[in-house]
Amino acid sequence: MQKVRKSAICLLMSMLCMLFVFSLAAPIDFSAASGKSITLECKKDDVILKGMRWKIFRAGERNGEGFVLTGEFADCQADLGDMSVENISHAAQTLESHAISKKLGALQEGYTGTRGDVVFSGLSDGLYLAVGYPLQEGAYFYEPSPLLMEVRGDELSTTFDAYPKIVRMTLGDSATAYTVRKVWIDDDDAYKARPTYVTVDIFKNEELYDTITLDESNEWQYRWVDLDNSLQWRVAEREVPTDYEVRIDHTETQFLIKNSYKVVTETTTTAATTVTTTTTTAVTTGGSSATTTAPRTTVPPTSTTTTTTKEKIPQTGQLWWPVLPMGVGGLMFIGLGISIKPRKKND
Repeated sequence: MQKVRKSAICLLMSMLCMLFVFSLAAPIDFSAASGKSITLECKKDDVILKGMRWKIFRAGERNGEGFVLTGEFADCQADLGDMSVENISHAAQTLESHAISKKLGALQEGYTGTRGDVVFSGLSDGLYLAVGYPLQEGAYFYEPSPLLMEVRGDELSTTFDAYPKIVRMTLGDSATAYTVRKVWIDDDDAYKARPTYVTVDIFKNEELYDTITLDESNEWQYRWVDLDNSLQWRVAEREVPTDYEVRIDHTETQFLIKNSYKVVTETTTTAATTVTTTTTTAVTTGGSSATTTAPRTTVPPTSTTTTTTKEKIPQTGQLWWPVLPMGVGGLMFIGLGISIKPRKKND
């Protein structure tokens, strides 16, 4: 009986040792199971849109109260200054044009199911762009608008629901006219930074259809006609001027490209005072303009200026894989303690 017990204890200890060694060689990643998802529900009135194609891109991340573009969108000069409900759709259209012109690969792609929904899972926190494609149902043509959504939450698994705006048009044989127009928002070129022309690419179903030049000779606009109104048209400014940001706003047939001059805050330091002057540019549309200048602020000079940079706070709670090896090690020592009996002393 004593030999059987010792053999069982040895076998148990051997198994525990093997499990301990294996856990060190192959740590478990608990974070892999975490993730967030976005569900897009596509309906127009009472019509469930099954089979609508969607792509999703990770475009950026939160930076304080705003957002910063990252990855393949980092070089996009999109205007993200005003992310109100009114302007967020324009920002989405701008990023969509950037993705099309640069032929960016999507993070995920899918089609709506029988309930008109499509799910993109395994997402981390960040700013995501969802781009949809036209769908024909009978005599109607459904075209979705792109979406910008922020995934953000403390829980490891969260589902975000979104309802894209979808336009329904009747298919027909009549010609449809399209227009692209450039608008400058730079205080009537007060900074002398406006180029004499811009180059715009026109895309038909994500393929380059035409390249045009907009300047004063054509009043910064261009018009074209097509017989098929079931096509998806998009425009993109090929090279945005360095000192400008771009925002694209479009309907089914009209495209408006806005270039806004980046407001620069200049600081001038003298021996006696420090004067900071901030000038806000005005919007110029159709020849009318207005300029607003902020009041000047005079600050007495200081003898020394000290700047303190705080070190990055270490992140904790990130490594979960040592938990299992430590637990197994504890069981090993418990089993070892049970197996050892105190020896009797011989008189």
